[in-house]
Amino acid sequence: MTLGKALLAYRARTGITQDELARRAGISVRTLRDIEHEVVVRPHSRSVRKLVQTTGLSAVEIDSGAALRIDVLGPMIVHDGPRRIDVGAPMLRRLLGLLALRANEPVSRSEIVDFLWGEDIPATYRNLVHTYASRIRRLLRTSGDEPQPLERGGTGYRLTLTAGQTDVLDFLLRVADAAALHEAGRLEASEGEYEKALSLWRGPVLADLGPEIQQHPAVVALTQRRMVVTLAHADLAFAHGRHHSALPGLRDVAETEPLHEGINARIILALAATGQRQAAVRLFHELSVKLRESFGVDPGTELRAAYLHCLEPGRATPPRTGNFRAPEQLPPDSTTFMGRAAQLAELDAFLSASDHTRRAARVVVITGSAGVGKTALAIHWAHRVSGRFPDGQLYYNLHGFSDSVTRTAGDALTAFLTGLGVTSTAVPLDVEARAALLRSLLADREVLLVLDNVTGPEQVLPVLPANSRSVVVVTSRNDLSALGLHADARSIELDVLGPREAVTLLARLLNRSPDTPALSALSDLCARLPLALRIVAANLASRTHDSLDDYVTALRAGNRLAGLAVGPGGGAAVQTAFELSYATLGPESACLFRLLGLVPSADVSIAALAALAGDTVADTVKLVDRLVGAHLVQRRTSDRYQVHDLLRLYAAQLCAEVDSEDDRALAWRRLSEYYLRTAMVLTEQAYPGMLRLCSLPETEGPGGEVHVMPADWLAAERGNLAATVLHAAEHGPRELSWQITDVLRGYLWRNYDLATWRSMAEAALTAAQREGNKSAEAAMHYSLGASHRSSGQHPLAAKRHLRRAERMFQDLDMPEGQAAALDCLGTVLHHTGSAQRALAVLERSVELCRKAGFTIGLAKALCTLGFIAADLGLAELARERLLEALALSEELADKHLEALALHNLSQILHHTSRYEEAMDGFHRALTIRTEIGDTEGIAATLGAIGHLSNSTGKKSTAHRYWRESLAVFDRLGHPDAESIRPLLGRRGFASLPPEPRPATISAQP
Repeated sequence: MTLGKALLAYRARTGITQDELARRAGISVRTLRDIEHEVVVRPHSRSVRKLVQTTGLSAVEIDSGAALRIDVLGPMIVHDGPRRIDVGAPMLRRLLGLLALRANEPVSRSEIVDFLWGEDIPATYRNLVHTYASRIRRLLRTSGDEPQPLERGGTGYRLTLTAGQTDVLDFLLRVADAAALHEAGRLEASEGEYEKALSLWRGPVLADLGPEIQQHPAVVALTQRRMVVTLAHADLAFAHGRHHSALPGLRDVAETEPLHEGINARIILALAATGQRQAAVRLFHELSVKLRESFGVDPGTELRAAYLHCLEPGRATPPRTGNFRAPEQLPPDSTTFMGRAAQLAELDAFLSASDHTRRAARVVVITGSAGVGKTALAIHWAHRVSGRFPDGQLYYNLHGFSDSVTRTAGDALTAFLTGLGVTSTAVPLDVEARAALLRSLLADREVLLVLDNVTGPEQVLPVLPANSRSVVVVTSRNDLSALGLHADARSIELDVLGPREAVTLLARLLNRSPDTPALSALSDLCARLPLALRIVAANLASRTHDSLDDYVTALRAGNRLAGLAVGPGGGAAVQTAFELSYATLGPESACLFRLLGLVPSADVSIAALAALAGDTVADTVKLVDRLVGAHLVQRRTSDRYQVHDLLRLYAAQLCAEVDSEDDRALAWRRLSEYYLRTAMVLTEQAYPGMLRLCSLPETEGPGGEVHVMPADWLAAERGNLAATVLHAAEHGPRELSWQITDVLRGYLWRNYDLATWRSMAEAALTAAQREGNKSAEAAMHYSLGASHRSSGQHPLAAKRHLRRAERMFQDLDMPEGQAAALDCLGTVLHHTGSAQRALAVLERSVELCRKAGFTIGLAKALCTLGFIAADLGLAELARERLLEALALSEELADKHLEALALHNLSQILHHTSRYEEAMDGFHRALTIRTEIGDTEGIAATLGAIGHLSNSTGKKSTAHRYWRESLAVFDRLGHPDAESIRPLLGRRGFASLPPEPRPATISAQP
């Protein structure tokens, strides 16, 4: 954009007149008009400077078409308008380069001499400097009345350039703009400005003037500025998922700083994120060698963290950068919060009195009955003191008192870890490992954690920090005094509002005077319960034709739904308040509210509500907005809503009274089938090729949900999916219970949610038995056996279910299911010491797969059989089976199985002393596992390479690979970490325990 166009755009944006801008800049209106209309192609530099200073235009907006331009961010280039100037002699280029680098600053003669000659200063240096400067002045000769840009003053020279005349100033202006945008919270715009700033660089500063130039302080400072900007740009790009855009700039800087840890750590992360994990791994190992050879040191923390993230995408936490953004998860504070002065003072006193040096967590528990305002108080106080927790505020609702599936401490840990920057798939599988990671992340931070609707201490204890720097706020209807045994705990019991507080709240909500007589009666009728007070206020706001006295009379007359009592003497009135609020709704909104009583959880998405209503998302949003306006539903996020448990109970009872059984059944089927259809589509994306053991309905897909990330949707809806299974198993349609359970098998296994998996499978098994559906029954026996197999804690139960599944699949003539059950049973038998029996079972699985043409099942069974044969010392049998598995996996393009076969083949080669072939196989397996993100496999192969290195006498190499293996296993919370840890505790490596057995197959169940 030319300067004229930029000025026109600036005036249009700001509303300033041409006269006013000319006056502010100190130039004539005619000059400004000529520039804007581009009558003057090359405006006077003084006019340009004044306009730039007045408008604050950025570098991109001030391309004034100036005749002179000197670029030094790379080889020096000099232009006079469109004509390129050949500066000529090397010394002239050096002097002009220095002056441009220090544009608008006086450069002393001594600095010039040092820059031109270093220690070899000629005797005639004074005359030479004067001669060179004169020749440069002639090169830069200006036309008209424009001043000469190179001026002599004092003991040196000064080259005057404006933005648009040198890339140095353009770069610095863009960086300043980017920093301002970042400070204003406009992160994407900031990223864009940083990217444009970096695009001005064509190489090292004054790259054509020799390597010694790079040691000049001005060059060093500018190069360092480039590096800082590159890191800032990369961090912003990473935060927005645009790793590819950061990679070129990082690589450019790495050419001049090949061992810079921060730059290379981000290159590794960017390579991994853009599907180049093999290159990322290779870069880390190359850097490791260079660091050891050059400095005798290992890679630092930031590089190691990036490497682990590359090895285990979705499990290692990337390096924390300076752009870490503190989480702000608190729900919005109520604008009409009233009262609770005593409780707020008590909370403040607790916070002030706590000893921050104690190694004990600080916990405050707010207790009270339903609707009394526990959550409102917790959120209000949390907002009030948020400034004392600079590292953020975390919030999680455990839904302990609704009839939906109650969340666990593990769920809260997952939410908090992701809130602190750990990716959703990077959370350890084991709850204890999650708790340990949270404690580590909170160790040097001051964070406020809010746990809402807790039922018992077991939901809180794993979430507690290890010290008192952070504070945990808990709300519950139950007594949680047991927390005092484990933490610095304070309990605050919340009652209904006092008479004056209740009246004041109503007065504010209704915009009435607190002295209005009917307000006192109204607050008493609502038992001074905050929830009821807000609902009646919403009712009155929508019933403008009713007087306050008339409303009180109507409230006194109400007596419906007495089962909703919430306090002595106030229950019926509260119920009537609900009824009156419901009465303000139109027919469609009222119908949707009633149907909310069918939703299995208090938390629901707009897409699920649309399915429930049998309507479009757009139309459903309008209906839900009316429910939000009536305070019958709360909006939690842009697409998720929550209903108070009392209101859900009211909705359920209304639904039973008003809607026919057929209508209720139809709405429920729409909702449950929405969950099934969406889960089918998204699990197929996440776990392609998963064997489906239950017949599934034909589907056209889940509509709008197809664009969501599978992991995000499954995590958000896990509770609703589990509740749907339990409800369908009991009330129907029963087939949905086993269909959803079978569809979720891969997700539940991958996320190690074995308790949920078992509870769903048990309910679905009972439903299948009631319906007499043998194939579904067999599938649920298989799910139960696989879940017990994965936990390793109940081998007898695993065997019982898997044998039952195998027999039923045989009777049903379902060879794929029978083979899968035998494969799973074989691993259980092997783990319990029955290797010979396991071998026979696996041979049977292989035979079934061959006959049925079940290729992927055959490859899995051969892999499992191969490692069991190797464990029994049957090396040739193991080799044959694994070679066949490898060939099949390559034919199927199944990288997971290919890596497993390579790993187990390499184990055999290792034990038969074919070390070179074994090492090649292990590295091939490691490369594949890195590419596909098989984290457990990566850890196993790293450990195996360590054992092989030790066998060949490479002790330090073995130690390094074991360290890497242990780090990955520890991140996973994997029990195999304990097989590696003792190896690193030894002083020597001469007498090591035997090589562990090859890792069991970890294919999807």
